[in-house]
Amino acid sequence: MARKHVRRSTIVLATSASAALLLAGCAGSADAGDGEEPQTITFAYSIAADAQDWYEQLAQSYMDSHPGVTIEIQKYGLDGYPSLLNTQLNAGNGPDVFYALSGTGQNPSVGPLADAGLVLPLDSEVLEESLPEAVQAGWVFDGTFYGVPTSVQVNGLVMNAPLAEDSGIEWTADTTLEDLAAQCGGASDDGIAVLGLAGAVPTAPAITALGFAASTVYGPEPDWNDQRAAGDTTFAASDGWKDALQAIKDLDDAGCMQPGAEGAGFDALTNGVAGGTMLAFAAPSSATVTLANASGGALQMAVLPMPAPEGLDPKVLLTSTDGIAGNAKTKSPELVKDFIQWSAEPEQAAMMAEIQGTLPLGGDTAELPEAYQSSQELLTAEGTRPYPPVDWPNGAVFDALGTGVTGILTGQLTIEQVLESMDTAWG
Repeated sequence: MARKHVRRSTIVLATSASAALLLAGCAGSADAGDGEEPQTITFAYSIAADAQDWYEQLAQSYMDSHPGVTIEIQKYGLDGYPSLLNTQLNAGNGPDVFYALSGTGQNPSVGPLADAGLVLPLDSEVLEESLPEAVQAGWVFDGTFYGVPTSVQVNGLVMNAPLAEDSGIEWTADTTLEDLAAQCGGASDDGIAVLGLAGAVPTAPAITALGFAASTVYGPEPDWNDQRAAGDTTFAASDGWKDALQAIKDLDDAGCMQPGAEGAGFDALTNGVAGGTMLAFAAPSSATVTLANASGGALQMAVLPMPAPEGLDPKVLLTSTDGIAGNAKTKSPELVKDFIQWSAEPEQAAMMAEIQGTLPLGGDTAELPEAYQSSQELLTAEGTRPYPPVDWPNGAVFDALGTGVTGILTGQLTIEQVLESMDTAWG
């Protein structure tokens, strides 16, 4: 397809919302307001400034249906939230309800917090009825729920499909890594970065690498995490992990990323797609709604897998890692449990999926938002893989991956050194 020279228009974002958020799911109570325990609780989470606030909408909906209950919202910046939450919970003055991540391999993952006795156990019988088994992983430890997901998301990339078409760039779910790299030079000449990266914030390069690992590592070996846990393999010995990191280096060498990607912040991603100078970046699929809302509907992003190297099938990562949990030291344990368990009921889960632009917790992909149409065929058991960090033993592995990718781009680290650091972090 012949490339076309495109005249780009700048889209003004209505909020300072960010790609950070992008990167960033009842107990049938009588009336929780009738109890003797305090009926005012706090709900803390991290969010980019002025971003669409679906958790506040969730809290308001609960208060509307439970007269007498007050939920006070506490919003924190994305970078400082994990350490602040850990400090507060350990000091005994943490929020009653808080945003958490599933599993053990991210921060703040619910597993280590529960192991430390800091998370309120929930009613497992109630939640087993409310939540499909597929989304329970990482929220249940020793048969007990310690939190619930608030969404099911695709972790791949979000792409400005109209800009790609206007620019003459062919990019679909089947586009290979090599085919995409071959188009980057021309796009760069037109002032367009095909793939954006916020290298200064470890989360962004980490999820970019995971997007490639979906096809190079977990596509051929879905049980790779189990092999690593058993000591049967290592990151450094894995050809698939080497290929995932090499893919990022190859795209950078081909001019696919924006100048200064290794030192860029989240604002480079939002400003890039809004200004028509960037096609795509790695992010959870809720980014499609956040960007559309922030631009007044002008930005219409599509959800795609990271391009797979020739000879490999593309895969997307499905994750129910975002959710909420309760403080074990809350003075209102019954109210906290009721709110959290209520949020997982089908009606509330459907509401959250709609306002976040995510998949329903039940996994029904029959009527997907338009953003998912280009990847709909992949959203089957064969085309998806679970989000790997959920099963990693600690958040240090994820951090080593993120900082390591940036080190590769700056030339300070080799692929081998990054993988060795991930093995060291694994322990």
